[in-house]
Amino acid sequence: MTEWTMKVPLVAKAQVRMLAEGVADAAPPAASVPDDLLPRRMFTAEQIRQSLPKLGGFGWRDLRISR
Repeated sequence: MTEWTMKVPLVAKAQVRMLAEGVADAAPPAASVPDDLLPRRMFTAEQIRQSLPKLGGFGWRDLRISR
């Protein structure tokens, strides 16, 4: 229901299915990725913080019908 009513849903059907199937444990550590797949652009914590939405709970504007 949240996928239908919210722009960014609290939970997705796929997440619920994975949890219902017992996919809750983390995968074992993986080897390092090849050099051609390593990130080329590094972001600072400040750049990431500026890109995040403002702190706060979900509100009326998060619903699809609020357009």
